[in-house]
Amino acid sequence: MKTVSAILDEQLTKPALIRRAHEALNEVRVRIIREASEVASLRDVWEAWNWHPNADIDHYLTVLRAMPEGTNPMILALYRGNRPVAMLIGRVEDGDLSLRIGYKNLMRVRVRKMVFIYGGLLGECSAENCGIVIKSVNDCLRHGDADLAFFNSLRTNSPLHLAATRLQSVFVRDCAPMTEMHRGMKVPAKADDVYRALSAKVRKNLGWQARKLVKDFSGEVEVRCFREPAELEPALHDVEQVARMTYQRGLGVGFVDAPILRQFLSLQAQKGWLRAYILYIADRPCAFWIGKLYKKTFHSDFMGYNPEYSKYSPGMFLVMNVIEKFADGRGSDLVGEVDFGLGDAQYKAVLGNAEWQESSVYVFAPTLAGLGLNFLRTPTALIDQLAKRYLDKTGLLQKTKRIWRRRVANR
Repeated sequence: MKTVSAILDEQLTKPALIRRAHEALNEVRVRIIREASEVASLRDVWEAWNWHPNADIDHYLTVLRAMPEGTNPMILALYRGNRPVAMLIGRVEDGDLSLRIGYKNLMRVRVRKMVFIYGGLLGECSAENCGIVIKSVNDCLRHGDADLAFFNSLRTNSPLHLAATRLQSVFVRDCAPMTEMHRGMKVPAKADDVYRALSAKVRKNLGWQARKLVKDFSGEVEVRCFREPAELEPALHDVEQVARMTYQRGLGVGFVDAPILRQFLSLQAQKGWLRAYILYIADRPCAFWIGKLYKKTFHSDFMGYNPEYSKYSPGMFLVMNVIEKFADGRGSDLVGEVDFGLGDAQYKAVLGNAEWQESSVYVFAPTLAGLGLNFLRTPTALIDQLAKRYLDKTGLLQKTKRIWRRRVANR
């Protein structure tokens, strides 16, 4: 028979046990994955949470395998008790910190950096969870994992952006994050509604150019879609014929038929995401639009056109043709939204009916190397931003871009 004191001790202990059990269930810890062999342990929760093709686990692993030796995972998985609640996906790599003004690259500094990918925050993205994750990033920087951390294009109203830009010492904080508009389009239910949303001037110009193209090349205008693995090789061949004549190629950006890109496109074709649209005139490729169809959103990746046909605006002809098909699509090709991708452009402003602001953010290590890098980058970044704002305010930005592109295209 239990004594009175034993019964009292038992009763006093129960609340403490319950409290300790509750604390254990809600204990916060961050698991840091630095080895590729550990990534697979997160596959189930990763696939359940993922919302963007850039952060797909197989795409991530493909990128990791294609990177130079010395590139390792940097994944911060946040747990409450034994339950994963959020993760931040990135990698550690050797690369350059570019100090540039406009298209002019002034200096490249070799650094070890943590790169957190676009769409890489998954799970419960609360302010509290983001604060914990950013603290862990700072701890990694302090302990020498890298010289800096780079967060690729965060929504400026997101908790992660707030944590990365404001919960930092001024010495390691990004003092000049570059903000850009990101545009998308909610696809109407009917193709006619696409045009009704445009201004009368835009509708008139598009209609005139389309009619002229079809008239001048009667019966010889065709748009083809390539999506299957077996279609990849002919698609890449034809896209390259156009891409090599674009101004983007002259700037060293845009589509380049390289082995690493082929790996990405092959993966997309295998997963059923790939959509490569090519405009042919008299069997000659003259414009392309490549993207991924993922969870009813078409994510634009590459676009270009042959400047020989510029009077017809072949790029816009192709885009409008594809969007018309999206509006009338059914079944597996039902597209609810178009994400025009990173960076702004005139055609995105014309067609977009959804927009949000993003900025890429640096966090520098609280070390002499990190502080030095921040000291080097801040002046050039501020000058670059001030110059762009002045040109934009005076209406010279678009003119400057057109002149630069024309010069590059004519080389």
